[in-house]
Amino acid sequence: MRIYDVSVPISARTPTYPGDPDIQIRQWLSLKKGDSANVTTIYFGAHSGTHIDAPAHFIAGGNKLESLSLDTLLGEVHVIELPGK
Repeated sequence: MRIYDVSVPISARTPTYPGDPDIQIRQWLSLKKGDSANVTTIYFGAHSGTHIDAPAHFIAGGNKLESLSLDTLLGEVHVIELPGK
C-alpha cells in the first residue's frame, strides 16, 4: 500500500483557526550572537497545521488521542491533483 503524507509544514505563515494562537517561531540562542548553539522556540496551539481532533476534544469522557490506533487514520482514498493554489 502506498502511503501519502498530507501534513502541512508549520511556519509563521500557516493559517490558524480563528481565536487560536498564532504560530510564533523565534531564535532563542544564536551562534552569530556568540551562543554555544542555534536554538529556536516554537509556540502554537494544538490545532495548528495538520492535526487530529480526538473525541475528547468535543465529547466529555471521550477517548484521548493516545488511545486511537494509527490504523484508524489509514485507508483507501482518491488522490486528486489540483493545479495552482
